[in-house]
Amino acid sequence: MIVKSLQLNGVGLDEFQSIIGSAVTKVLQEHKELFYSSKREFQDEYLSRSETADFLKISKTTLWSLDKSQVLPAKRLNGKVLYLKSELLTFLNESA
Repeated sequence: MIVKSLQLNGVGLDEFQSIIGSAVTKVLQEHKELFYSSKREFQDEYLSRSETADFLKISKTTLWSLDKSQVLPAKRLNGKVLYLKSELLTFLNESA
């Protein structure tokens, strides 16, 4: 909804700012838990080759091909092939 005009009769600037400040604070408090829970939910994590193939719903061969062509490069750590979940999500968003 777009407000094109607003009339405030008998409300001073300080009182108006206080009303708006209180409303914003209330909304932020109500949504604080949602913000923090979603932030925890999207923390980056590493996935194995099997987990990544399952996550992307592709075969391990296709995943290997994406890695070799540098479309979705893997990280190597102590001989393990790992993929960052954030990079997988970016890949999915760009591919859609």
